[in-house]
Order: sequence, then C-alpha cells, then structure tokens
Amino acid sequence: MKNKVSLQINLAPGDYPHAKYILKHQLDVMAKQVDEIILTVDTRPSKGRFSEGWEANKELLHKFLSTEIEPKYAVKIVPVDYASITKQKVAEYFFGKKNMPDKDFRGGPFYAYFFGIYTAANNLVFHLDSDLFLGGGSPEWIAEAVNFFETDAACFVMAPLPGPPNSADTLIDQQVVDKIAPYVWQLEGMSTRIFMIDKSRFKTNKLQLTRPPMRGQVKAIVEGNSNAGLPEHMISAYINKHHLKRIDFLGSGKGLWSLHPPYRTQAFYEGLPGLIKRIESNDLPPEQQGFYDIINEVCDWSSAREKIRNNRWWKKLLK
Repeated sequence: MKNKVSLQINLAPGDYPHAKYILKHQLDVMAKQVDEIILTVDTRPSKGRFSEGWEANKELLHKFLSTEIEPKYAVKIVPVDYASITKQKVAEYFFGKKNMPDKDFRGGPFYAYFFGIYTAANNLVFHLDSDLFLGGGSPEWIAEAVNFFETDAACFVMAPLPGPPNSADTLIDQQVVDKIAPYVWQLEGMSTRIFMIDKSRFKTNKLQLTRPPMRGQVKAIVEGNSNAGLPEHMISAYINKHHLKRIDFLGSGKGLWSLHPPYRTQAFYEGLPGLIKRIESNDLPPEQQGFYDIINEVCDWSSAREKIRNNRWWKKLLK
C-alpha cells in the first residue's frame, strides 16, 4: 500500500456513555489496517444539547482512555488545541483564513473536525465519530479504499457501505449519483460522521466558509453560537465545485458497512454491549439491510420518538 492512512476519531466528554463500549469496537475493526490512530478529545464545551454531560463525564472519559485504551491500542490521544496560533494554522490549511469558528450554528463541533484531520500525519485520513458502528469486519477495506484514491484522480471522499448489504444491492434514503459496480456507489455530498478523505487537496484549493440558511442564522444569534454552516455542507459544495467524487463501497469478502444510532435513549445505552455483538455477527433483521440508521426492530426508539412528538405538539400549541 503506497499511501499511508491515519485513523482519526472525535471524542468529547459527553460521548463517554457510548464511547466506553463503541470505541473498542471501532478500534478492534480498524486498528490493524491503518498506520496511525489519533483520538482527538474536544476541550471546549458547546452550548445547548451538545454540552450535555460534559462536566459529569470529563474525568470519566480521561480515566477510560488512560486505563482501558492507551495500554491496549497504539493510539495518540490529542486534546483539541484552541490556541490562536494553532487555530490560525488550521484555518489557513483548510480555508485560507486566519481564523475560523469553534462551533457551528447549532453549537455542534466545527473546529474539532478540521483540527483532527490537520493533526494526522498522513494525507489519507479515515475519520469516525464516536457513535458509529462498523459491520462486516473486513481487514482489507482500507487497502481497497487506498486503491480507489490511487487509481481515480477524482476520488476525494470514501466511506463504507451505509447499512448492511442486501441481496438486491439497493440503498435506502441515500442521494445516489451513480452505481459504479456491485455494492459500489457514488453518492451526493458527504457526511462528517464517517469518511475517508485526501486532505492534500486543500493545499491548493480551499474550502469556503459559509453561513447556514436564515433560520439557522437566527438560531445562532438567539443561542449565542457561531454563525457558521455545517462542515459537511462546505465539503459537499467543494466536491461539486471541483468535480470530485464521494464513493461508498462494501469491499471484498463480508466487506465493511456502517450503522448510525439516530437517538440516545436509556434503552440504547443499556443495550450497547448486546447491540455491538449483534452488529459484529450481522444478527440483524432484513429490514435493516441497505439502511444506515438503526431501525426500531434493532433498538427500541419509541421513547425518543414520543419525546419528539410531544415537543412538536407543544410548539403547535404555542403558535
């Protein structure tokens, strides 16, 4: 494999309740496929829902990483450095600017994503959010992804297949640009949850900082957040502008595919060890095949959906 690859995973104190289970699962699947592993730990709390559990879990996350991760895996634990001199370097690399926002308009991570990619020693960086599950377990996926980068000059972003594969080779709720080959898709845009990227592209062509739609700008002002759009929208615009590709593929053998939990409930946290076992053994119902978000038949999301319905009811009542 000519090009070396860095695995980079974002963590924050609020992630501890799920990361204490999922991080080991992620590392067990990916550690032997990459040349470097970076765990970036956010050091600046957000506002609103993204700050939930920050103080309560800050020390727990630190202890978990130092006692259960560092001794067993060859990782570099890197706190996100918000110092102005560091931020200027990151902003210049990606945006050609002297500064950049800390958070997006919702209070979600912004700078942390780019800092993590910037910190990686290699141009090819495979990024994971801390809540992503990996199925299939292919030990060859990274090498196969590198081959795409080396043989297709337009390849810029890659990801494992979204959801476990089905025999019909279809995807649910994905914006498809082209079907390239069996279980190989070109999809629209990108997602910051899971992606492999060639960061060397940013040395010559920079991203453009953009604002969210007007409703998001009002939300940012009201909640006291930066008036910055989502990183994935900026990278998606970059892909379109420069005629690049996002490719999601399964790979050889059982391949590699991802699953994302759409909610956080007590049942989700309590069932995590069992859920990880089911995903690793592909013990999932047919309805989950081809679908990226974990469905209700796999994890009971009824309490989360009820909360959403109640919130919508109150908003209608207050209008």
